Amino acid sequence: MYPSAFIDESYWQPQGRPGAYLMSAVIIDQDDVAPALAAASAAARGQPYHSTELYHRGHVGIIEDMLDVAASHAGWSAVSLQIPLDTRPAETSDDSTRSIHRVLAEREYARQVSLEQLLRYLNTQRVRDVYLESRASDREWQQARTANRRIPATDRSDVRAYRRLLEQHAISHRVRLVHIKDHTHPGLWLADAIAWSAGRAIRTNEPQWFDRITDTATIIEATTGKELHINARGPLHQPANATPTT
Repeated sequence: MYPSAFIDESYWQPQGRPGAYLMSAVIIDQDDVAPALAAASAAARGQPYHSTELYHRGHVGIIEDMLDVAASHAGWSAVSLQIPLDTRPAETSDDSTRSIHRVLAEREYARQVSLEQLLRYLNTQRVRDVYLESRASDREWQQARTANRRIPATDRSDVRAYRRLLEQHAISHRVRLVHIKDHTHPGLWLADAIAWSAGRAIRTNEPQWFDRITDTATIIEATTGKELHINARGPLHQPANATPTT
């Protein structure tokens, strides 16, 4: 049986700073999917789960429980990290003049770069079913069905990234990319916890959250695919023999 993966994203773009984007995947063996999802539901205490909201409300115990479920039930977790959000040449040297369209384009670019790198990694782990949350609204899904389209326009860029890899023979044709409409899927909660913990370690130098899963997790640089590490020397470092890229 081949493992499945559940994906979530996180990004931050503070004023005047380059920002960062990460996409996390929790990899679960097929036979362990049902127990893992049941454990995630139990960890959420019967409520919809979102790490950032829980943190701001002071419910850190629920976050810790979700991370412990990931550590116990996931075969492995992976994080694809893009710093800065967009590595392409800026349209202007004056950040204050950037349009909202440029900001959104940067996030979309970072998402696609991160998704492609993560799919490459998941392919090496023999993952077959890759699930990620749809960004389309219920209305967009209804419009897609009315127009006899399988995927809403909002999710098409993900599909294009996936198809590029297939055309390049970079991933197996057995890999499936599936958009989940259900925002309360426990598999997505696990990926959310992974993304949040990695983000806290990188953005605010609080590695204690990611430390709960560090023995079963890998961070890779989205552009190069090189492995990165969070350790006592600081929030983010590559191995000593690697060429710095951040």
